[in-house]
Amino acid sequence: MGPKRLKKLISQDSDLNRFQSNVEEAVNPLINAEIVNGVLLKDICMDAETVTLVQHKLGRKVRGWVVVRLRADARIWDVQDSNSNPTTTLALVASHAVTVDVWVF
Repeated sequence: MGPKRLKKLISQDSDLNRFQSNVEEAVNPLINAEIVNGVLLKDICMDAETVTLVQHKLGRKVRGWVVVRLRADARIWDVQDSNSNPTTTLALVASHAVTVDVWVF
């Protein structure tokens, strides 16, 4: 699912064609970046020091994740190395009870 690629206009104007090529060259690496092709998981309620398994909806193993909203002071870490189902879930642990939003990619 990820971002859409840029569409070029068909033109006889060589300046416009050159401009479109330059924009495409600059933007496409950003579109193809792994972190862009992710899913926002909202309102994950976590208990202190307990593994929370979250359905990540990527259809593959998680390459990385980032907490994008933290509703209390807590440290969050993953235990993916011991997760028995990494292609469908992200295994997280929190130092304190907290609700978070996580971007997974």
